[in-house]
Amino acid sequence: MKLFGFILIALVFSSTLSAEEITTEEIIKMLQQGGYILYVRHGATDLSQADSDFSDLRNCNKQRNLSEQGIKDSRKLGEAIRKFNIQVDRVISSPYCRCVDTAIFAFNKVEIDNQLRAILNENAEVTQKLIDSLSVKLKALPPPGSNTVLVSHTANLREVTNIWPKPEGVVHIFKPSGDNYQHIGRITPVQWQQHLTQDK
Repeated sequence: MKLFGFILIALVFSSTLSAEEITTEEIIKMLQQGGYILYVRHGATDLSQADSDFSDLRNCNKQRNLSEQGIKDSRKLGEAIRKFNIQVDRVISSPYCRCVDTAIFAFNKVEIDNQLRAILNENAEVTQKLIDSLSVKLKALPPPGSNTVLVSHTANLREVTNIWPKPEGVVHIFKPSGDNYQHIGRITPVQWQQHLTQDK
């Protein structure tokens, strides 16, 4: 049993390490082929603000919203997606304003899905439903040659995949197979910016 446990830990560590070793350039080449899910954590936010009313998530005045940096990073994400010819079919977002705005600034389109809303303020039953919904979305195959974007929150991805999406604005990439998914890697706002600069 001890040997089996050691082998299992080694395999998990090896899998995690290999995912981290994939370069941003390699991930971009994969995305250009299509067939991936891009989980975008909303852009950087104004930490002087706080969510104070969950009864109407269209009311941005009662929420923590994107900062100027968050707006800038979201626009740069969209610029990179277009620059590197990464095809995006659907952009599906949490109804929170910071997520919707991230989608609009980056992709200029959005479908709002209440099942992508933040789970932190939900009871256990609702939380499980949101977890199940995200799990299904991460397994869903995009149209051939294209990718699907999900814009949501930290806790949602952490609860489903045990991946903590930091910093704000990070994009985690998953390869769906219809009945499962594989985590490929991540690209941070700084990494998008670096590749945009290098490509000029």
